[in-house]
Amino acid sequence: MLEEYIKSLEKQDKSPKTIISYRNDILIFMDDLHIKPNEFVTSTDVKKWINGMLHPDDGKPLALAITTINRRLNALRSFYSWAQKNQKLQHNPMEEIQDIKSADEDQEKIMWLTEEEFEDLLNRVRKTPVKSRGVDPEEKYRRDRGIIYLLTYAGLRVDELSNLKLTDLDMELKRIRILGKGRKLRTMPMSNTLWQELYDWLLFRAEMAKKKEHVAESPFVFYSQRSPKFTVRGIQTMIESYSLPQKKLTPHMFRHTFCKWMLKANNNDIEKVRRLAGHSNISTTARYLKDSYSDLADAVEAMPKF
Repeated sequence: MLEEYIKSLEKQDKSPKTIISYRNDILIFMDDLHIKPNEFVTSTDVKKWINGMLHPDDGKPLALAITTINRRLNALRSFYSWAQKNQKLQHNPMEEIQDIKSADEDQEKIMWLTEEEFEDLLNRVRKTPVKSRGVDPEEKYRRDRGIIYLLTYAGLRVDELSNLKLTDLDMELKRIRILGKGRKLRTMPMSNTLWQELYDWLLFRAEMAKKKEHVAESPFVFYSQRSPKFTVRGIQTMIESYSLPQKKLTPHMFRHTFCKWMLKANNNDIEKVRRLAGHSNISTTARYLKDSYSDLADAVEAMPKF
């Protein structure tokens, strides 16, 4: 049964790396419980298995990272959901099983991206093949990259980005005019990094306007394959398409990233970040003051050495 499931993943064009990871995680589960893929499993069995990974017995390896446990649970969800749907098993033991929550590092990973994760994302955007017919790979890459940079380096909300017009960009003075919540207008300075990314996109966009009528007629900075405006839902779907199995990406995650990075770059000047992000209440900005796990690790390492 497991081999049938693996073949179904291959038909879905899952990456070889993902398939190997799913297979290994499922086999670990089967081996730990001393069962075969087609044998009956209950949610209680799964919960005991999770507890064993969190609190291993003496003589066993140390407790696994929460991200590793959640990755294994995700593999089991996929497997048992497939088995039930294809009538291989009548019961899905994963229906009641939730991911493990952490008050520290894993909560942070849900909210924002580390610098390493952001760099990895840019590499995925560059290398991800285009699956839809008629889509220009270079056009999609340049557009998606420009959107990711704007979300991250300007902290725009997804609707603010969707509605952003060419006339809202002042490339000479390096600033962006943003119409935010409650129709409040704010002006965002462009960093040199963001300016260069937008400049490159606008040059490419001008070339595409010569080839596509809906681009030439569009007043918006970003357009879709057939529409002069890239909708909120379209942006969300695009961002989600670059997610990893263990971490779903959302447009708002980049706004969180902007706030977190800005606080770090400005020595926790919360008022500056509040104004740049367009937060009405400073308490909204204050939640980003919480130190990340890596910040805490750096602090511990910085202690005097003797």
